[in-house]
Order: sequence, then structure tokens, then C-alpha cells
Amino acid sequence: MTTTPNAEAFRAFEEALARYTDPAQTGAALHALAEAVIGVRLFTLTAINMDAGHVRRVYTSHPEVYPLLGTKPIVRDEWFEAMRTERRITSINTAQGMEGNFPDLALIRELGCNASISVPVMAGNDLLGTINALDAEGAYPGEVVARAADLIIPATAVFLILRNHFTL
Repeated sequence: MTTTPNAEAFRAFEEALARYTDPAQTGAALHALAEAVIGVRLFTLTAINMDAGHVRRVYTSHPEVYPLLGTKPIVRDEWFEAMRTERRITSINTAQGMEGNFPDLALIRELGCNASISVPVMAGNDLLGTINALDAEGAYPGEVVARAADLIIPATAVFLILRNHFTL
């Protein structure tokens, strides 16, 4: 029996989780899985602490421009509430759609990104965090958004591991 590239990517992810020695390796493993499943140029994981009212980047594919820093307040806008209450995966697939949605849009565009997808990750009715992937314009049509849901269970494991190693 042959395996599909995605099956191989899921197996590599599982192996990385079974053998990590540094929690950051779990974020890197999810990043590699996301590359196989949906494609990414910029990949971050944002942990959410609803009780404290803040978010923290806990993994980044580009630490030189998107470092792991302190916390930022949660912006409780329509997009956030849709993720929190409906578990809605949101995507923007055009440069025009990106306008006004990212305070660091110039930097994002320098990285060649004009499409984004955000995947909420929940457990026990608690929004643990989001997968944030960006890529070239047109990279995230409907069928890719549907495939992004395949990342939720692996991401749940990663966020639970990272919660044990980061002060949120």
C-alpha cells in the first residue's frame, strides 16, 4: 500500500510529537504539516488566554521579523468572536482583502504574502489559540480552507504541549 504525501506528513508530525526534546519542535512539526496540507510562506501560532485577556505568539516561522515576544491584548472584534463562538476558519485570498486587516501589512507583503488563513483551536470550550498561515495571493480558496480543518486536532496537541512551557 502506498501512502499519500499528506499521510506521510501526518506520520512525520506524529513522530515529531512522540520524540520532541524542546517544545518549540512541536510548533515546527505543525508548521511542516501545514506546509504539506495547505501551503504556507509565513506561519505562526498564537496562544490565547481568555481569563487574562491577552494573546502570545508561541511559534513563528520567521523569528527575525515575527519574534516570540510578550503578550498583546485580545482584540474582541467580529473576526475574533466568530472564531471563539463558531470555530470559524477565516481566510482572505486577495491583496485587496488584506487591506485594513493587518497593522503590519507592508512587512507581510515584503514576505510575498497576500492571502491569509486563521484556524481556531479549541478544547473544553476554551479557545486555546490560532494557527495563522499566510501565502501568495490566491493560495487559500475554499478547498484549501476545508483542508485546513485537518490541522485542528494536531494543533490541539501542540497548544496543550506549549501551554505547559509558556507563561500565558
